[in-house]
Amino acid sequence: MSAEAFKWVADALVLLGLVAVTVSVVGIIRLPGILMRVHAAGQAVFVGVVIILMGAVGSGQWPLMCRALLVAVFLMLTAPMSAHAIARAAAREQGEAVAEEVDAGQ
Repeated sequence: MSAEAFKWVADALVLLGLVAVTVSVVGIIRLPGILMRVHAAGQAVFVGVVIILMGAVGSGQWPLMCRALLVAVFLMLTAPMSAHAIARAAAREQGEAVAEEVDAGQ
């Protein structure tokens, strides 16, 4: 595959990641419950940002590729934990309201 094709693929990945982040932000704003909003935020980080970082890997510059891979691994390890911590704090704060919201969603 030529260098020009790699640049096109990298650009397409960045655009796809931006679309995913935009959809997630709309979800954060419009979704009704805190747990649904936390899920949308987690998707923004995991799906959107990791796809954007994959576009950076397609740039062909080794220092940028290594940094992007390290950031992607860090996000994959920490995003679920931070979403869990936020949801747990919301559950403690709101008590029964969050439990009823979870039951209603099933």
